[in-house]
Amino acid sequence: MPPVEKYFEIRSLGHFSEFRSFNQAKSAFSSDLTLSLRSDIPRVFFDPAPLVILDPLASGTKYDAIMKLRDNVDGYAVAILMNDPGASLLDYIGTHRGSDWKKIMGEIEIASASLGDEFDLH
Repeated sequence: MPPVEKYFEIRSLGHFSEFRSFNQAKSAFSSDLTLSLRSDIPRVFFDPAPLVILDPLASGTKYDAIMKLRDNVDGYAVAILMNDPGASLLDYIGTHRGSDWKKIMGEIEIASASLGDEFDLH
C-alpha cells in the first residue's frame, strides 16, 4: 500500500451520503480509498486542475473517482472523492447519457470553490 499519509495530510471537509454519516465515512476512508486512487494522490497535489482520476473497478463503498476542479490555493489542493455504492462512476455515466454533464460539472466546481472559501485550510 503506498504510504500516502506519510507524505500528504488528507482532511475531510464535507460530505454527502444517503447511507452513512460523516463520521462513518471518515473512519472508513483508508479502506475505501482503493490502491488505484491512492497511487494517484500525488497527482492531485502536483498536477494542475482540472483533474479527474477514475478507478473503474471500484464497487460498494470504495471511491470511484477523485476530482480536482481548481488549482492549489496557498499550498493546499482541494479535491472531491466520489462514490456510487450501486455502480462505478463509469456505469453511472453510461446509464445517464441524457444528463447535462457540463451543467453538473459546473455545479460541482461551484461547490468545491465555496468549500475552499468556507474552510480555513491552514
